[in-house]
Amino acid sequence: MSDIISVVIPAYNVEKYIDKCLTSLFSQTFRELEVIVVNDGSTDGTADIISKFTADPRLKYIEQKNAGVTAARNNGINAASGDYLGFVDSDDYLELDMYEKLYSALKEAGADAAACDYNLIYDDHTDFKYSNMLDEVIDIAAPNYFFKYCACQKPNNYIWTRLYKTDIVKKSGVRFENFKLGDDTLFSFKLLPHLKRIVNIHGGLYNYLQRSNSNVYTVAKRNNLASVYADTFDSLVNHYISNGVHSFLEAMPVHAYTRLRSIIFYSRLANMDESEIVKNIEDGFRNREIVRYLRDISVVDKYAELNCLPNELAHSIKRIMCAAADNPKELTGVVIP
Repeated sequence: MSDIISVVIPAYNVEKYIDKCLTSLFSQTFRELEVIVVNDGSTDGTADIISKFTADPRLKYIEQKNAGVTAARNNGINAASGDYLGFVDSDDYLELDMYEKLYSALKEAGADAAACDYNLIYDDHTDFKYSNMLDEVIDIAAPNYFFKYCACQKPNNYIWTRLYKTDIVKKSGVRFENFKLGDDTLFSFKLLPHLKRIVNIHGGLYNYLQRSNSNVYTVAKRNNLASVYADTFDSLVNHYISNGVHSFLEAMPVHAYTRLRSIIFYSRLANMDESEIVKNIEDGFRNREIVRYLRDISVVDKYAELNCLPNELAHSIKRIMCAAADNPKELTGVVIP
């Protein structure tokens, strides 16, 4: 019997996008799919559009009362029966050979996971191959892997660019957690210690739609983004400590910096005033674990070396980390590398 890839798609009020998403899945050149669509209590025409695909026996349709994307993804994992596991967001779509390429690369490399690059799809243009990934097989060693691949300037930590061995995910016990933002990358980071080898492939195979009303922009406008990211940071640190994965803790100061970078980036995209961004960082980081790690600039030189960053840039990162920890007003208008 051929290997099967289970693909989990949470769907909530995406009648404008779900048809294109599912069409790209059912048209994959890799045919042995189990497409698990979890309808999270949609109130628009999402269910009607999904019903157009019920003639394909590869569709596994689950309805749940609205409980959020976290519950939808976890229910999808529980329902997955395939040998390999992927995730797709219902407003995105795939190149037709994405899973064939991921599967072939994973099998050839003897890896636990495979990852591809992605394209950012805007209304008026496309940013192709955003993270500039190379074809390479990587044996995961902490903290070097985290420094080079998770904390680089254009990181690719998204679950939807990846294909995992299903049994590793299920046996790990790692599941999605109910945070306002960042639950997908948190899942990736928590799963890392359970993976021994990952293979990256060049080329933008996943199309990530950029919407002005997407969750990241909405959260940035309605919440203290610094507090949201401090929550996920605490969860990751506690996970590594409770599971005895102390080698990954060495990377956490740099991860704290990348969280800060995301906070400022998305807050500015949401057109927030600089003074409001600074106040959110002051309030959101107060008495939080992330501050202690931001003060630990000792690992920045190692991070810079692995990413071939010039000394001047490493010094700038150290200065920004210290400012975020002790004097956020110094971050006003700063360019975050």
